[in-house]
Amino acid sequence: MTAIILVNWNGADDTIACLRSLQIAEGDFFVVVADNASDDDSLQRISAFIDGNNSYHKVYLLPLDDNYGFAVGNNKAICFASRFAPDSYMLLNNDTEVEPDFLSRLMMFSETRREYRVLTPQINYFDEKNLIWECGGDIKTGRRVVRHANMDSSVLYGVEFMPITSVSGCAFFFYPELLDKDGNLFTDRYFFGEEDFEFSMRMKKMGVRMACVPGSRIYHKVGRSRNKMKAIAYAGKYYMYYLNRLITLRLHMPSFRFKLIKFMYMPNCFRYFYSVNHSFSASWKILLRLYREVDTKYGVSKSDFRALMIDNDYFDKK
Repeated sequence: MTAIILVNWNGADDTIACLRSLQIAEGDFFVVVADNASDDDSLQRISAFIDGNNSYHKVYLLPLDDNYGFAVGNNKAICFASRFAPDSYMLLNNDTEVEPDFLSRLMMFSETRREYRVLTPQINYFDEKNLIWECGGDIKTGRRVVRHANMDSSVLYGVEFMPITSVSGCAFFFYPELLDKDGNLFTDRYFFGEEDFEFSMRMKKMGVRMACVPGSRIYHKVGRSRNKMKAIAYAGKYYMYYLNRLITLRLHMPSFRFKLIKFMYMPNCFRYFYSVNHSFSASWKILLRLYREVDTKYGVSKSDFRALMIDNDYFDKK
């Protein structure tokens, strides 16, 4: 049996639509929905939907006592699901909808190619269902290169699978052996973002083989959770992304190689900072702070996230 994991935060419409698509999905699975302390009526609406819909797929609703972010929210849902001893797990963003055979196709592939312990479906745009969002990717020189992004799905006609070295947290299937000694899948270093890149880096170092199975297909309503964030500070968004990324690289690479890649990242970082504030001096100050912090910080906390993405006062603090 597979445990399918969803994390909800103020996204009842998307979560209910995802659950509705899972109701008619093939395979032996149950669903755990972890609610990250939504401050709207999500918990009540999702609970009412679960209670009012009969399906042979059991759905458990796990209310969390705080907003733990994506990584820890998934870890807590996995911990809850583990009490039922599932044979495998499937992470899904709550803003996805699935084809009925998406899981059965992954399972069929896994039964014949057991050496691949992490699988991703073909992930297409919800609004343009034949347009590929991504099919996993590859980690190259500290960057994640996505496979077949923005191509028509016909390019994958007849392709059984593709070996990859990177998966998106949007959707991937994996086996319990990949959980750490505490039963967690993701690092808790990052409140939001980068957890899937860190996971992919870790799997690559461990020699875990991963693949995309294009015959399995889901649809992603790209960016819905980000769109719910108010007062987005775009300099803060770029800063958080690069800080997350460079901390991950520092923790997983030899020192000499990291220093080289860090230096290579800096021009791109500056270009993004300048594109949003149009000030050379302000962009340079932000860049210097980033250059220092990637060597001293070990993650981006909830308070950092709030200061960068909501309160817009991160750069006012020493």
